[in-house]
Amino acid sequence: MKRLSLLVTALLLSLLGLLGMERAYEYWCAERIYPGVRVWNVPVGGMRPQEAAHLLEERLGNLEQATLTLHGPERSWGAPARSLGVRLVAQATAEAAFRVGRGPTEGWLDHLDLLLSGRNLSPILSFDEAAARLYLEALAGQINQPPTDASLIIEGSVPVATAARSGRQLDVETSLVALQAALSSQGAADLVVREIPAQVRDAETARAQAQALLAEPFTLVLPNPREGDPGPWTLAPEQLAAMLTTAVSGDQVQVILDPPRLQAYLETLTATLTIPPVDARFHFDDLSGQLVPIAPSADGRALDVAASAQSIQAAVAHGQHVAPLILQTVPPRYPDTATAEALGIRERVVTADSYFIGSPSGRDHNIRLAASKFDGLIIAPGETFSFNTILGEISAEAGYDEAYVTAGEQLAVEIGGGVCQVSTTAFRAALWGGYPIVERWYHYQRVGYYELRGYGPGFDATVYAPLLDFRFTNDRAAPLLIETEIQEADHRLIFRFYSADDGRRVEIAGPQVSDETQPAGPIYTLDETLEPGTVTEWQTAQNGLTARVERWVYRSDGTLLYHNVFISRYAPRRAAYRYGPGYQPPSAPSPLP
Repeated sequence: MKRLSLLVTALLLSLLGLLGMERAYEYWCAERIYPGVRVWNVPVGGMRPQEAAHLLEERLGNLEQATLTLHGPERSWGAPARSLGVRLVAQATAEAAFRVGRGPTEGWLDHLDLLLSGRNLSPILSFDEAAARLYLEALAGQINQPPTDASLIIEGSVPVATAARSGRQLDVETSLVALQAALSSQGAADLVVREIPAQVRDAETARAQAQALLAEPFTLVLPNPREGDPGPWTLAPEQLAAMLTTAVSGDQVQVILDPPRLQAYLETLTATLTIPPVDARFHFDDLSGQLVPIAPSADGRALDVAASAQSIQAAVAHGQHVAPLILQTVPPRYPDTATAEALGIRERVVTADSYFIGSPSGRDHNIRLAASKFDGLIIAPGETFSFNTILGEISAEAGYDEAYVTAGEQLAVEIGGGVCQVSTTAFRAALWGGYPIVERWYHYQRVGYYELRGYGPGFDATVYAPLLDFRFTNDRAAPLLIETEIQEADHRLIFRFYSADDGRRVEIAGPQVSDETQPAGPIYTLDETLEPGTVTEWQTAQNGLTARVERWVYRSDGTLLYHNVFISRYAPRRAAYRYGPGYQPPSAPSPLP
């Protein structure tokens, strides 16, 4: 209808002869904005673009002071246009207004329609996206809320589940687009806020699982237990509650036992479950060069802490209250199938001895028993030999008898007397074999057994667990096989070392004796069990002295490998007598009760 009205009007004008006026109107508008054009309701029609730009600067130039309402969740914000980087581009806006009605298909009827109806344009604004982004990112601090995952806590021994809660986050980039559109329409902008769902949405299942787990004790068992094995082990609900924690799988909470605490608990069981492997023992056949097993090897076992933890966690996950511990086999270093060729043991590298002629039966027995502990033993390359460790417990239960030991001014009787005969012989083998001596102690007083058959003082080594030990290191590339033997005819204890000779050469000087001291007078002690008037010497006098033994160990090329000095400072020992009733000891020394 409107178009028809225009046509009627145009027809009337034509009929009235006003066509000349239309030409004049178009001529007048040639450099002006067509009347009826407005910018944000500011009329600019009839103005040249420069004039319109000036007017827009006057009327809309305070746009920077304006605020734009930003609608967000729960509240709105008035954002200063200046903070958003908004600027009016007046000249470009005026030129856009000038282009209205000048399309290639627009004619005088369109201009007439523009005059009658008008057209309101949006201004052209400059939009500093970086400034707006900074503003929105700062605003996000008031909007963003992290999601809250569902969780499980243990209050005492009661599991409590908390529900999940979604979070939200301002979508800055999409909100920038909405903001720019709002600027053009003089409207408010709706900020775009995204919901962030919680990753873990369910803890109720875990709560029920924890409640069932804490309802009764949890038991650890050994699969196929041997007679005498420890166990089973029971974890009370209170212990379980202290170890209980959670893990996330997908969007679910899972109940587990805290790995560090579980591992710490399992490690308390390792000592009672560990059975060390037993290496085979061998003799070396000098004729064939082969090892001859004299004692079999045996596998050991150990608690596999990691696998046991997995077993327990799996039981917890399946709602079970019993889990097997996992044991692993520990093979021996030297099984009874080992060969000399495979180990690199090729020949005897040293032989050392000592004599125990005249030893009382208890001492004789102890020497034989202790020596057997070392027969067939293999010391790995780089391993340090510890006499006390290999010997083990010295006690009556371990089979040792009482015998004399050096203890102060008078010999004493103790379980295991004579064991130092074995440590002394081992010391001599390591000394002559050129092995580095890590620990060696000399006796408080000289012992006659250790100076038999040509040995002087300074070639002994005492042991007394746990304080005094004899230790040396196998520094050869091949293992060291120790053989012990007792030659009955001579009461001779022998240590033989078998390994691979690396050509080292050993020189020993000494003993060099100094600081020799005489003992004080004899000690007399009344013994009511002796015949009246009799006296018996049971401890001979022995001079004290310092003995120096020096050793040089050379490599095969003649360069010095080790140089050692072993100093032994022996205290003098007084003679000691026991006498029966009626005997009058010499008056010079003071008798001891």
